[in-house]
Amino acid sequence: MVLDKIFKNEKNEFISFLDVLLKDNVKENYIYALAEAHAIDLIAKTISKCEIQTFEMNGKKVEEKRGDLYWTLNLQPNYNENGTAFLYKLVTKLLTEKTALIVINKKAKTNLLYIADTYEASNDILYGKTFKNVYISDEEGNSLKLEKTYNQNNAIYYSLSNNDLTSASETFKNNTAKILKALEKNFIRANTAKWRLKNPGGQPTIMDFETKKIIDYKDYKNKITEGLFSDEEAVVLLSQVFDLEDLNDSSKRNNKTAEDYESVVRKIGDEVANKWDIPLDIFYGSKTEKSTGTNDFITFAVDPYFELIEDGLNISLVGKESFIKGEYIQINRCHITHKDILESASGIDKLTANGFSRNETNKLLRLPKIDEDWADKHYITKNYGNVEGGAEENG
Repeated sequence: MVLDKIFKNEKNEFISFLDVLLKDNVKENYIYALAEAHAIDLIAKTISKCEIQTFEMNGKKVEEKRGDLYWTLNLQPNYNENGTAFLYKLVTKLLTEKTALIVINKKAKTNLLYIADTYEASNDILYGKTFKNVYISDEEGNSLKLEKTYNQNNAIYYSLSNNDLTSASETFKNNTAKILKALEKNFIRANTAKWRLKNPGGQPTIMDFETKKIIDYKDYKNKITEGLFSDEEAVVLLSQVFDLEDLNDSSKRNNKTAEDYESVVRKIGDEVANKWDIPLDIFYGSKTEKSTGTNDFITFAVDPYFELIEDGLNISLVGKESFIKGEYIQINRCHITHKDILESASGIDKLTANGFSRNETNKLLRLPKIDEDWADKHYITKNYGNVEGGAEENG
């Protein structure tokens, strides 16, 4: 599992994703950690499937280009990792640890990008931070300490800070952990069979029905219990001087069900989804055709991290001078949801009527480019008039 190869502890040992969320391995928080892991996984998977577009200067105008930078960001950020895994790892680490560091190993033709496992950051405020004792690793668990000190010229530093939200989440997690533990104990206690063996007056002699010998009370109790808790049908031989009462009798005591436990588990899931701005139907996988959950999920749960990642990439890989000239890096949001070409036919028609060329539409649908002049022409209005002048005859 890729998540098990992302995180390390203070001893530089790989630990699991859940151990990071559980921190001191407080297993009472397992339900909350599982919900949190699901939320982070949803966001990271959504972002990692997106194409990172690169727009570079071509002569006097900026055009989308698939050059070395595009290759690095989308296919091979370094020699041991592909672009999708790299982006998933970056988002997961950022959302889990609230910070993430990408170090840039500059080469003659391209840059190699690595996500740091651990590092030490300086306390600079007025000037850019520096990073030292940086460790990187591969998927096989091999680790390497980089002796170089990095700064804003050869590193991309991401940081999320919302102390109030973090504090509230920790309080909610700890409180629900206590509630779940209490409910679990109460459920087990209420549904564990308990019996009361009563006898009138003093302590009469007890005769074993099988051996016809006198036995003590402890042995007699064990003999009865063996029949009561057997998985097979059994007959319990009970002396007339004793009365056996079921303390779990529903008429005398209300047995607890799992509903209370499930209710709290659901509440935890709802709160975690709300914390990450994920619609409940997306979080629980219960989305319907009429649901707007996907759009809300992209707008509120995913888009802020798109912006954050883009800013970091533009600052460090494009630079101020080139960015001002018009060059930039952008994450393509158009491919987040699957588009069926037949279901999209009406929309394609409207795009064409509003000036989209066939090749531009093909790009949105992830179809191959058509190497024909007509496929790059633009039309507008429902009469499909040629933008360059005049109306053309229809088919």
